[in-house]
Amino acid sequence: MDFETFKKEYRRHTFHKYLFILLCLIFVVIMGAVSITIGAYDIDVWRVYETIFEHITGVTHPPDSKEALDDVIVWYNRLPRVLLAVLAGVGLAISGVAMQSLMKNPLAEPYTTGVSSGAYLGVAISMALGLSMFSGSFEIPGNAFLFALIPVALIVISSSRIGDSVATVILMGTALSYLFNAVSTLILVSTDAETLSNVYKWQVGTIVSLSWEELRYVAAITLGGSLLILLLSKKLNVLAMGDNNAKSLGLNVNRLRMIILVVMAVIVAFIVSYTGIIGFIGLICPHIIRLVIGSDNRFVIPAACAFGGAFLLFADTLAKYMSSLDTIPVGAVCSLIGAPIFLIILIHNRRGIW
Repeated sequence: MDFETFKKEYRRHTFHKYLFILLCLIFVVIMGAVSITIGAYDIDVWRVYETIFEHITGVTHPPDSKEALDDVIVWYNRLPRVLLAVLAGVGLAISGVAMQSLMKNPLAEPYTTGVSSGAYLGVAISMALGLSMFSGSFEIPGNAFLFALIPVALIVISSSRIGDSVATVILMGTALSYLFNAVSTLILVSTDAETLSNVYKWQVGTIVSLSWEELRYVAAITLGGSLLILLLSKKLNVLAMGDNNAKSLGLNVNRLRMIILVVMAVIVAFIVSYTGIIGFIGLICPHIIRLVIGSDNRFVIPAACAFGGAFLLFADTLAKYMSSLDTIPVGAVCSLIGAPIFLIILIHNRRGIW
C-alpha cells in the first residue's frame, strides 16, 4: 500500500468515527424533544423546539396564555431532566472508558473504586439519621458527594504504602465497597419503611428535574472533568502499551493513574449524588464504542460522551413512556437494556467474532 492510498484509507476511517459521533448528537437532539413531550401535559415535538428558541431569544407571552404554560413546562420542568440525563450519561460513559483504559480490564467500570458504595452510605446517613453537613436542596446530594470521595481518597493516600498497581486499586475498591455497604445496611436495618423506600429509590437510579442552578454545577463538573480526560487521551493510548513501555517513553504512569482516578471519582460522585447508582452505562458503552470505531482514545472519549448521553436519555425516555406515573427508575431500564447487550458482546467475543 503506497502513502496516498494509506492516507485515503485513514481519512475514510476517521470520517466514519466523526460520523458516528455526529449521529449520536443528532439522536440526542431528536430524542430530547420526544422526551419532553411525554407527560400529563401534551405538547407537540415541534412546539418544544419553538418554545426553547423563544425562551432563549427572550420572547414573552401573556401569563395566562398556552404559550406561557408551554414555556414553564418545557424550560423549568422537563428540559432540566433531559439535560441531567445527557450529562449523567456523558460522565458515566467517559469515566467507564477512563477506568477500563487505566485498569486494562474490560470489566472495570466507574464504580470499581467504591464511589457508589460511599455515596450510598452518605445517603443512608442523611435520610435515616438526619445527619448532613449541607442544608436545603443540597442536604442529600451533598452528603452523597462527600462520602463518595472517601473511598478514592483512601486509595490515593494508601497507594504510596501498598502500591498503586491495577490489582491493588481493584482490590481496595472492592474491599471498601463491602465495608461501606455493610455500614449502610446496619444503619438502615432499623429505620422506618418510608425512609427505606426512599433510599431504595435513590439506590436503583432515577433521573429527576433539577433547578437550573443545580444543573449548572453538574454541567461544570461533568464537562470540565470530561475535557481534562480528553486532553489526556494520548497519554492513555501510550498507557495501553503497558506500564513498562509507557515508562520507557517517559510517561509517569503512577501520576497519570492517580490524576485520572481523582478526576473520574469527582465526576461520578457528583453525578450519583443526584441520580443514584445507574448501572451498565460505564460498563457497556465503552465496549460498544470500541466495536464501532476502534480503540483510539482520541476518538473513543468524545464518542463516549455522545453515545453515553444518547443511551441514558433513551433509557429515561423509555422509562417515562412505560409508566404514566413516572414510577419506573431509569436504573432498572438501563440494566434491562444493558445486561442482554453485554451478554451478547461476551458470547461473540468468546466465539472470536469481535
